[in-house]
Amino acid sequence: MTIERIEITSREQWLKLRKPDVTASVTGALFGLHPYVTALKVYYQHQGMEFPFEETKPVRRGRLLENAVAERVAEEHPEWAIRKNNHYYRDPDLKLGATPDFFIDGDPRGLGVLQTKTAYPHIFERDWDGGNITPLWIELQLLTEMMLTDAAFGVAAVVYNYDLDVSIRELPRHSGAEARIIDAVQTYWRDFNAGLEPQPDYGKDAELIKLIYPHEAQHKTIDLSGDNELPAMLNERRAIMQRIDSLDQRKSEIETEIKFKLRDAAVATGIDGFKVTWKTTQFRGYTVPEREARVLRISTKGNNHERSS
Repeated sequence: MTIERIEITSREQWLKLRKPDVTASVTGALFGLHPYVTALKVYYQHQGMEFPFEETKPVRRGRLLENAVAERVAEEHPEWAIRKNNHYYRDPDLKLGATPDFFIDGDPRGLGVLQTKTAYPHIFERDWDGGNITPLWIELQLLTEMMLTDAAFGVAAVVYNYDLDVSIRELPRHSGAEARIIDAVQTYWRDFNAGLEPQPDYGKDAELIKLIYPHEAQHKTIDLSGDNELPAMLNERRAIMQRIDSLDQRKSEIETEIKFKLRDAAVATGIDGFKVTWKTTQFRGYTVPEREARVLRISTKGNNHERSS
């Protein structure tokens, strides 16, 4: 590998540096393992589609606590000298890049990279198994960072509560895993250059598909008579809609019976595990702004349309 090491001078410059590459933070998307980013979204980003950045609460928390996580690691490992990374590393041939959060010096194994994370307690229990595992997409991020910086080991550190307790997990270099990352990136770029889209993740890509196809081509139709999966999907959807209608009806019946039991009482007491109230509430009036959106409608002959946005 011939690795470029480029000093980061501003956020805008850093974002521009990353734009032509698959970056370590989304390597997991190529394996279908990233919780937020899909291979299809990476593909369309490289096609030039702009996705407005929204700093969510978890992202803001991670940004503000990045140095705090590193300080907690330093407290747990005083033998390590931890320094902030200020460079972007990339392989121009692979078009693969990485920006480690921190480097670790002073370990007899050699250079280490440190990736800092934060998580809500329930997310820590679910995704990190209470500190027993590292999520695979973070392992792939670390493996990519180690490979591009020629580090000897990697560390994933996550702060998971208000007491700033930290879980520290180490990851060694793994030549087999690195080979799989290289192969996945090469395959991605080969398909990209050939105009082959990655297969959508229909659970995660719902909003992306709306952005890709915001408007229909006027008077265009498509013949899907050769699609053998579609009839089964439509029948499954109809069965789901029927179950939803049945459950909604039962839910309404239960709520009506509860209201009848309360009669003119505002609060019901003596029910273990539940708080039940039926109070008058005022709602502010509002006007829904006009908007335009494509609406998916599915119907069977002789029946009303079933609508899905």
